[in-house]
Amino acid sequence: MAKIQARNVDDALYQRIEQSAMKNERSLEGEIRTALREYYQPVVSQEPMMSEREGWQHETGKRLRWLFDRLMADNYFRDYAGGRTLDTFDLVRLGRQLNTSPGLLMDIMDGLQELTFELADAMAEKFGSSAEWLLGESGQPFPFVDIGSVGYREFFFPAESKSDYTFEFLRISGGMHNGTLLILRQDMQTKRITPGVINDFHLNSDMGSGGYGNMKRFLLLLKTEGARLSINTFDWTPEHPNFGFSTVIGQHHHVYFQDSPHRSSARWLQQVFNGEDPGDWFSNGWSSVLREIGETPFGDDSKVAGGVVSE
Repeated sequence: MAKIQARNVDDALYQRIEQSAMKNERSLEGEIRTALREYYQPVVSQEPMMSEREGWQHETGKRLRWLFDRLMADNYFRDYAGGRTLDTFDLVRLGRQLNTSPGLLMDIMDGLQELTFELADAMAEKFGSSAEWLLGESGQPFPFVDIGSVGYREFFFPAESKSDYTFEFLRISGGMHNGTLLILRQDMQTKRITPGVINDFHLNSDMGSGGYGNMKRFLLLLKTEGARLSINTFDWTPEHPNFGFSTVIGQHHHVYFQDSPHRSSARWLQQVFNGEDPGDWFSNGWSSVLREIGETPFGDDSKVAGGVVSE
C-alpha cells in the first residue's frame, strides 16, 4: 500500500487533527486517512434531471416498445411458426401499416419524439391497442369488453351499427379459469376485431343459481334472436393452466387467442342448443335449464343451426 508522509505541518492544523482524532477515537494516522478519503471521493457525474415532458416521452416510448414487442411475440404478422423478437425490418412493416416513418417510431421508443394523439389513435385502429394506455392513462394495452356490463344484446346487435359480424367463441379449457368464455367479434366491413369476456357465468358446473340464470339468458338470446349470426366455437387451452387472469386478458393481441396450437374446434354450443350436456355442465340439479334451452325453438328466421359452426 502506498505511503504518504508530510513534514512541517502547521501547529494549528496539527492541533485540529489531534482534537478530531480524540473526538472520533481514532489514531492520528486513521484520522488523516479518513479525512483524505472523504475529501478525494471520485467525482460521479449525475444525469441531468428530466423535465416533465421528457419524462412523459420516455415512459410513452417504453410503452410503445412493449406494444411492438408483444405484437411480435404474439406473431402478429403470422408469417413465422411462432413469436419472435422485434427487429428493424418489423419496424419498417409496422411503419408502413401506420403510414409513418420507421425512424419516427424508433425516436418515439427512445423518448426523443412525442407520440401524437393521431398516431396513438391509428395504432388503436390498426392493432386493437388502447390509445389511452399508450399515452399514459390507466387501462389495458389490448382492451377487452366486459360483455355482461355492456349487455349481451348490445354486444351481439350494436344499436348504432349496420354492419354484419362474425363471432369466435373460445371456451377456456382446463386450469384455474376453466369454462370462462372469450368472444372475438369481427366487423365484416372494417375487419376490426373486438375481444370480449363473459364474467357472469362459466361453461362448467361450478356455478350457483345466478350463474345458471345468466347462462340461460345468454343462450336463449342467441337461439331465438341470433338467426343471422355466424359463430365458430372452440376450446382454448392456455399455455399455463393457472395463469393470472389480468396477466393474459387485455395483455395480448387477438391473434394470440387464434393461435392454432392453443385452440381446437368444438361443438359445445350446438350440443347445448340440442339439449345435450357437453360435459356435466348441468349436473347437480340444473338439468331443467338444459332442457328448457333444448326445447326452445330457434328463431323464426332460423339459420342459427347452420350459422353456429366449428372449424
